[in-house]
Amino acid sequence: MTTLSTAFARSGDQPAVIVPGKPAPFIASYGALSADIAAFQGQLAKLGVAHDAAVSIALTNSYEFIVSFLASSWQRAIAAPLNPAYKQEEFEFYIDDLSSSLALVPRGAYAQNSAAVRAAKKYNAAIAECYFDGGKVVLDVKEHGKLAGKGGLQVQTAQPDDIALVLHTSGTTGRPKAVPLTHQNLTRTMSKWCAIHRLVSHFSTII
Repeated sequence: MTTLSTAFARSGDQPAVIVPGKPAPFIASYGALSADIAAFQGQLAKLGVAHDAAVSIALTNSYEFIVSFLASSWQRAIAAPLNPAYKQEEFEFYIDDLSSSLALVPRGAYAQNSAAVRAAKKYNAAIAECYFDGGKVVLDVKEHGKLAGKGGLQVQTAQPDDIALVLHTSGTTGRPKAVPLTHQNLTRTMSKWCAIHRLVSHFSTII
């Protein structure tokens, strides 16, 4: 398990994601999740998202967030999650700091000219609304920005040393600093937590 694509590209009907909701939760199997990630990755490639391109994801915790995050990493791009409640100047800082190629925003955000949209426009990032509708995760491109004319790329295969995720320090003592994490960093952490979980489960059974 050296990349997020090998970690999550699984088949089968076992539940992978459960999203609370009414009247019933939404449940995606490993097979469905992998298919949705691959389909979204294809849309990113078609748009022109390439290796090392930063994708700013200004979505709430949701199924579309999971899919867009993993699809970005599968495409060898850099997922950059952002708090959707940020103010415009905060979005501007992070989008500018990473020279983001694409900003993903919730459905309706473009028409509302939200803070994330205004910030993306200022730095010429492509803008797309991302939402779950009709059983699939939609990538609704509103502006191509700096990706104009760069579409039609091939689907990529992530490598262990690719940067999959960028987080920023809190910035309490100065300018927030980007912290890059590779696929290998993330999958090693996942493996450790899985091992700890198995160990705790084992001792819980004994006790």
